[in-house]
Amino acid sequence: MKLGRNDPCHCGSGRKYKHCHYEEDRKAEAKALAEAAEARRAEAEQAAESESPDDDGAGSGAAGGRGESSRGGSRFMRDSSKVAKPSAGGTGRASGGATTSRTTRGSQRGG
Repeated sequence: MKLGRNDPCHCGSGRKYKHCHYEEDRKAEAKALAEAAEARRAEAEQAAESESPDDDGAGSGAAGGRGESSRGGSRFMRDSSKVAKPSAGGTGRASGGATTSRTTRGSQRGG
């Protein structure tokens, strides 16, 4: 069970945990988390160095398996090469296929 801030301290001093060992325990926990993160980063660098250069990168790397594009950017950004172009009949956008900016609430209110 986790010790609450207002519980008596685990050292037996009779003081509340938040006034006794709370800060020391948080610093120790932060240090342990930082060391674990550093170990994971070093392990990832070592794994990246050990990959052979002739790999095609399918399913590996930073973008592998998460639906992200390998060319960078957000996975929510639209790929302009896949957007359907309007026909010459004028059924597309009013400015010949160029995108127009959307009106935001701030500009609607004059602010």
